[in-house]
Amino acid sequence: MQGVLLFPVVSAGSVLPIMPIILPIKFVKPSWRFADLVGVSGSIRQRGSSSWELRVYSGLDPDSGKRRYRTATVVGNRADAERRLAELVTAVRSERLIGSASTVSELLEAWFVVASGSWAPTTIRQTRSVVDRYLHPQLGSIRVGELTPSVIDAAYVRLRLSGGGRGQGLSSGTLARVHVVLRSALAQAQRWGWIFDNPVERAHRIKVRKTERKPPTPDEVAVLIGWLAEHDLLLHLFVAVAVSTGARRAQLLAVRWENIDLVRGRVAFVGGWVEGPNGPVLSDTKTSRRHQVQIDPVTVGLLRQRFGDGRCGYVFSDDDGASAWKPNRATKSFLRALDGAGLRRFRLHDLRHFMATELLQAGIALAVVSQRLDHQRKSTTLDYYAHAVPSGDAYAAGVLRSIIDNARGAS
Repeated sequence: MQGVLLFPVVSAGSVLPIMPIILPIKFVKPSWRFADLVGVSGSIRQRGSSSWELRVYSGLDPDSGKRRYRTATVVGNRADAERRLAELVTAVRSERLIGSASTVSELLEAWFVVASGSWAPTTIRQTRSVVDRYLHPQLGSIRVGELTPSVIDAAYVRLRLSGGGRGQGLSSGTLARVHVVLRSALAQAQRWGWIFDNPVERAHRIKVRKTERKPPTPDEVAVLIGWLAEHDLLLHLFVAVAVSTGARRAQLLAVRWENIDLVRGRVAFVGGWVEGPNGPVLSDTKTSRRHQVQIDPVTVGLLRQRFGDGRCGYVFSDDDGASAWKPNRATKSFLRALDGAGLRRFRLHDLRHFMATELLQAGIALAVVSQRLDHQRKSTTLDYYAHAVPSGDAYAAGVLRSIIDNARGAS
């Protein structure tokens, strides 16, 4: 069959009608005899009168891309070396046979257990979602040894066309996350000796379409703050602190009253309140470091009003500081406020972009803005906000014209 692959679409444990995926390849039915596919070989090199070096190819290194070998040294005669080489070849072949016969779902679960121990709660939740929603249904039943670039590309096509909610296609950003998770799991399979190379590396590369940032204007922020002052005082305070500091949602939700210095007008961000796999949890900040930001006098005044005769616990809380708002609670309340104020919808995170853009356009030094954003390097700030940095381009053009005019006048 030329150019057409047929794949069943799996959903909620059932197989839907076969969906044609058109790809510019020739499909050849593979032989599923894994022993024929292993291709493990070894070599013997004599190093001394009774010393032998053995080497067996065991695939590519997933990190460096270089060829890997299982090696051993045998002291004895050539027959001893050949027997030991046969054992090495058998060991490598056995690893490949066992790994190749495992399903992609089995690999994903084994990799997840090993890798997730050092992940942040948000990473665990997001990766778990990618595995369960996209990879298990699309590729889970396929054997690891049968997973080829063409099979992976066909899965990407299905996800791009109709892999999202209500049959809608996935965005390039979500598809790129699927690609990263699958590549990481198969890289682990390489380390375990299950496969010799990673088929994801030869699959179609996912390009993420960059969307233009459209932070709110000063007028929009003013309208929002004015509306909140009349309708929701606690959300009004939340937005005021977000605008003043440019902090991330997780950092804002984790703020406790003891983190705020009302005398000096400073707030310390020491953690992040994030959505974990089993609900909100307190974690490190995104940069895993504590930082302080100065807040403006008006926002300090709002905090003083809220503090009253003394409060403790979380600042943004519905139960007197005992627990912080859930992340989704903050986002949904923010979107409802935009609707109530008659404003276009923009993201809560765009308040961070608003602060950075407006300060840079006002001439505040890049280093100062970078520090407020808690970027580890000024180059990161420049990459995100180069468009907002005041340009000397017009001045440079004028200087060049002056040089030319002076030269013409002297001639």
